[in-house]
Amino acid sequence: MYVAVAMMLAGWALAFASWTMAIYAGLVIGAFHLRVVYGEEPWLARTHGAAWDEYRARVPRWLV
Repeated sequence: MYVAVAMMLAGWALAFASWTMAIYAGLVIGAFHLRVVYGEEPWLARTHGAAWDEYRARVPRWLV
């Protein structure tokens, strides 16, 4: 869902040639990234333990 929203916002920014929308898209993408890194990943580590570590070693993050 994060990727879909990010791509929609980026697409709108390109379609309407809007710098304002591009800045907004960048801020939303940054907020999504922080939410995943500081919210979801720690919860997954606590909940799934070693299985999460194995998964994380095989699969890259959605962004950086």
